[in-house]
Amino acid sequence: MLLRRLKLSLQDLRTLREHAVYLAMQLENERNASRAKTEFLKRLVHPEDLGHAVSTEVRNLAYQLLINESPE
Repeated sequence: MLLRRLKLSLQDLRTLREHAVYLAMQLENERNASRAKTEFLKRLVHPEDLGHAVSTEVRNLAYQLLINESPE
């Protein structure tokens, strides 16, 4: 196993775990923020939601952002 060959100390392993947990939490926070932004853009595009309150130009920009975000 790789960890045996590296001979990491217990403190090193704890530090690596803390970093992994922190990065996982940051990733989840970013995912949640991205979902919230996507939902807002969808509301801007939808004419029966916020879409009626914004100009066609704003709706078109929101639509383009949604298209560019979608996985290919």
